[in-house]
Formats: sequence, C-alpha cells, structure tokens
Amino acid sequence: MKRILNLAAAVLLAAAVLVSCDPGPAGLFALLEQEQPLDKGTAAFNANTAAFVTRLGTDYYAGVGATLLRRPAAGGAWETVTDAGAPAGSIITAGVSDGTNLYVSYSPAAESIRYTSDGTTWNDYVVSGLPAGEPVQNLLYMEGDNRLLAATQHSTGTSSSDYTTYYTLASDDGAGVFTAEATATDQVCGYPSSIAWDGTNYWISAGNTVFKGTGPGTFDADDTNVTTAGFSSTNPVLGVWYDLANTAVIAAATGKLWKLNTGGAYAASGTFGSSTRRLSSAIVVPANGGLTDAVVVGVKSWASDSYTGYYEYDAADNTPFDSTVVPNSVWSMVADDSNYVTTLDDLSIEGFYYDDTPGDETLFARTVGGGLWSNSWNGTAWSGWDRE
Repeated sequence: MKRILNLAAAVLLAAAVLVSCDPGPAGLFALLEQEQPLDKGTAAFNANTAAFVTRLGTDYYAGVGATLLRRPAAGGAWETVTDAGAPAGSIITAGVSDGTNLYVSYSPAAESIRYTSDGTTWNDYVVSGLPAGEPVQNLLYMEGDNRLLAATQHSTGTSSSDYTTYYTLASDDGAGVFTAEATATDQVCGYPSSIAWDGTNYWISAGNTVFKGTGPGTFDADDTNVTTAGFSSTNPVLGVWYDLANTAVIAAATGKLWKLNTGGAYAASGTFGSSTRRLSSAIVVPANGGLTDAVVVGVKSWASDSYTGYYEYDAADNTPFDSTVVPNSVWSMVADDSNYVTTLDDLSIEGFYYDDTPGDETLFARTVGGGLWSNSWNGTAWSGWDRE
C-alpha cells in the first residue's frame, strides 16, 4: 500500500508523544524536530487538530482550539481573527460558509453560534429553537436549501457503564430560528460529522447511523439500510461526499466505502487495507496521471488499527460502484515534494476540504494532532503537500 504506513496509535492520539525522545514510531514528532523543514508552519496549527477550514470571500478561515485564523486564498500568512463576543472558556467546534457569511460554533457554551460577513464584525446567530443548555458540536450546510443544520449534544450518566450521549439535529430558517428535527432528536448515535446532497436527498454520516432527508423537517435515520450494512458504534460511518460526475453518494466507513444513493440497500466497495481500518472521509478532486478525477480517502488511526495517511483511486470506478472499487497504487495524485519528509503518510486524517475556485484550487487536510496541510492544483498537476 503506497500511502499507508503502520505506526503506533499513540503517535497521533496521545499528547505525550509530542515530547517523546524515543527514536521509534512513538518518537515521530521528536524526530521531526531534528529535521530541517523548509517551513514549520503556523504555530497555532502545529501539533493540533483544526476543527474546520473553509472559504469566505477571498480568504480561508480555520479554527483550532479557541483561536480563529485566516489567510488570503492567493497566499500569505495566517493571522488571528478577533471576535470579542466569542464565549469565554469555550473552544471552536465547527465552521461553515454559505458564500455570504461564515458561521462558527462553540462548546461547552450552550447554543452558541457566531457569524460574520467580513471577519471583522461578528454577531450572535441563534435566535431560538436549539435545545436549551446544549452546546453545538457541529454545523452542517444544506446547500440545496441554503440553510444550516446544527448538531447539539447532551449526555447522561457518570461512568462508562451508564454514560450515554445524545445528539439532536436542528434546522434553521435562514435567520437563526431553529427547529429540532422531530425524528432526529435525542438520538443515541455517533457524532454527525458531514453532509452530502445528491440534488434530491441529503445524507449525514453519524457513526452508527446515517440520517437522510430531502430538506428541513424531513431528517430521519435510514434504519433499514444502516442495519443491512452493519453500521454500529464499533463499525462506524465517519464521512460522506457526493461525486457529481458519477452521481454517487460515497460514505467512508470501517474497512470499506459505501454508495448510499442506490435506491435500495447500500453498495459496498472492496476492502481498504483491512476490515477494521477507520476511513474518516472521502473527497473527489482532479487527478494527476492522465485521469480526470481521483477519490482521496482519509484514514483515521484508532486503538485497534494504527494505520495512517490516505488511499486514492480513479473516480471513474464509482460507475458502477461495487466490490471492485479498491485502492489504486499504480498512480499518484500527490507530488513527492513536501516540507517534511514524512508528509501525510504518517498522519491520521480527520477530514478534507477542497476549494474549487478557478485559479485557487486547493485541497486541505485536517490531521489529528499534526496540523493543517494543503496541496495546490495548477490545472494539470498538484504541487505536493505543505504544512500551513
């Protein structure tokens, strides 16, 4: 496997790794400090996980911890963005842009979403409707309706034997008035991580389930197909993406990808690495090597499977989508040059974001504890991964 290296899970999941001097896998970041990188990247991102990266106007915005940053899409340094009204003591959980405004959520502050049209003037967005006292853990953008979905969370119990986490999806009217989805309220599910729209239906990955709906007020768990696919807390679905050219909603799950919009039971790919490999995300981008598009599939390290990096395959394989869809190691969409020898091969991937604005095409990778990385497309080839 070209892009997947077997490293100890502690490399990416334990903060103690950052000060390790062990020359083995657990000392990866210590070894990086001994290298001579061209650019160590922005301090706020180093050894951290960005909650989001997105574009508003001519700037990229990203959130990490309690810090909000931006840089020009044309290039330049990241700078801190000040929002004096952001809730004290909270961290950024998500950020999305509808092209006009940027919306940023915070936790553990309850019902907290801030928004801006220019990165300078900020206001509270929530007027009413979110469950009282619950923090917003994620924001999802319904592009077909130009509306937000907020995922709020509350938990019960005090120990592992009785601790339960519940999520509620609430759709907004475009002006901060939210309404909880009747059949997606207090759901015992995984984190609602991403959304895809196929022109008719929205699909939301949520760990042990998939929510489906045609718009606000219609979301419900797709129970029959979820059960048939075998999604569960130990076999979760972590990300979704819509491949427009091949009309396929692709879900990144455990060991396999799945096509969701089949009109019936979900269709499974072949195995990606192993049956326990956590595939965190999938995204379609232009490809090197004479192909039109590539599917890039992130791998997220976890306790029982410490593999990292990402897979890739020809997006044309999504038609038809079946068990013949497997990683392709013959060609590479990523150039070899990078400002770290290890690049993304050794990092756990939380998710991708692709800006397809002509002239600014850039693919971002949010890594777990390894910073924010980017790769630029010039119309014919990718530049190679560089740390932001």
